[in-house]
Amino acid sequence: MTGMLSHLVVVDLTTGLGEMAGRMLAELGADVVRPVPGTPAWTHGSRPVSAAEADALLVRADILFRNPGRDHDVLAAANPALIDVVVAPFLPGGPNDDRPETDLTLMARSGLMTIVGDPDRAPLTLPGRQAYALGGIQAVIGALTALNARASTGRGQLVEVSAYQAAVLANYREPLTYGWTGRVGGRTGNLLIRGKSGVRQIWPCADGWVTWALVDNPPMMRAMVKALGDSAGPLGSVDWDAVLVADVPRETLLEWETIVEAFFLRHTRAELGRLSTETGLGLSWIDTPEDALESAHLRARGLWRDVDGVTLPGPLWVSSLGDAA
Repeated sequence: MTGMLSHLVVVDLTTGLGEMAGRMLAELGADVVRPVPGTPAWTHGSRPVSAAEADALLVRADILFRNPGRDHDVLAAANPALIDVVVAPFLPGGPNDDRPETDLTLMARSGLMTIVGDPDRAPLTLPGRQAYALGGIQAVIGALTALNARASTGRGQLVEVSAYQAAVLANYREPLTYGWTGRVGGRTGNLLIRGKSGVRQIWPCADGWVTWALVDNPPMMRAMVKALGDSAGPLGSVDWDAVLVADVPRETLLEWETIVEAFFLRHTRAELGRLSTETGLGLSWIDTPEDALESAHLRARGLWRDVDGVTLPGPLWVSSLGDAA
């Protein structure tokens, strides 16, 4: 897959917002050039060139990633086949075009921060620069869509991407929920809201954390009762084919979850993981960053690589033919 886009020349003029777009096409084999340094994790794989070299390449480049500021008509006149992708905080020429922004403010305006974190605490943003990353992903989708159109028309086009809109699209569930129910979403923390109540998702165990929840899955619930054995208590008398967990009162769920929590605390992540594999418990343990870096499995897959002394994720894709990308 490394050579999938090796016939493409991409000029990346983005700074911060949009940088991830060039990285993704570089991973697919495109010759991505950058005249300015960028964020190492996002611009790895691009080829540094001077500003003059980058400008000279624009007359034959296939794709340009940039932030607002250049005249599209001038670019298109010099290279009619150019796919000019503008990655902006808000749509150029729109009502918020001149507003200042950061990844934090874009995340807040998108509504994503209203649903991240615990309900009794202040809102949180997701790790890293997620709105910037989402904008970069949408830029790639737009660029490749335009590339497909160019195959039949021979002409490039202007693609405008709003990082704000990209973040709103990632928050699609809340607007849909409001449209159907009139309910405004909020932070639910460790609860997975199902029906009238919510069930816990993250649990401490003997050496870390696992993820599991009481859900309407009778085989999984019976597997948990079997694993609990003599400590199942009231869970042992539940007819899981007849009960709807989403309609169980919160007080009853808390009683059941207290039993499950005590069980998890008596076992390690590895023990619970093996039990889940053997019985269909539907549980996963949660890795720490150190676990991921030290994982023999991930190392065997070549996930990590060293970039200027920093360990970064390696190939974004791996082909079934064995050619990493």
